Amino acid sequence: MIDKIWQADFQQQTFRQLLNAFSRPGSIVALPNAGGRDALGVLATLTDGETSLADPHGLLTDNDWLRLQLRPSKLEQAMYIICQGARPVDFEPRLGTLASPEYGATLIVLVDSVCAGNPRYRLSGPGIETFATLSLQGLDSGWIQQRSQWNSAFPMGVDMLLIADDGLVAVPRTTRITEEN
Repeated sequence: MIDKIWQADFQQQTFRQLLNAFSRPGSIVALPNAGGRDALGVLATLTDGETSLADPHGLLTDNDWLRLQLRPSKLEQAMYIICQGARPVDFEPRLGTLASPEYGATLIVLVDSVCAGNPRYRLSGPGIETFATLSLQGLDSGWIQQRSQWNSAFPMGVDMLLIADDGLVAVPRTTRITEEN
């Protein structure tokens, strides 16, 4: 039996949910059931053999790399970086250039939970009517500060996908995040 992550229907549903998430930053979207492998489903949807990927925390198996048909890339050159949000930030992704900001990396950050209740973060910017609130479990506090630094020279910066078992949240570089008191 072929794993559904690699099927066109699954990837089309995932892509539609990614579009929804990026068009409404801070909103929590449900991904199609990937059997606890949501990040792999997102990578299968967004990447191809020409895509560069870094996995500094060793989250992908050899079989995952083989199925994705990707080769590991250096962090500072990778288009996509998959990483564990509970770990402190210990790398510098590519940020693009003023002439080509689209070359900034997309970070796929695995967290324990994304939820709207008991908010810890306040998000604002394009795609958010006034503001959105978000609670994240399993995200080291340094991530938000580092993200702010990476995105300080807009339009250069990084986009983030926060993925947990309970949903996905897209945080494009245009979104401002402040910590609630």
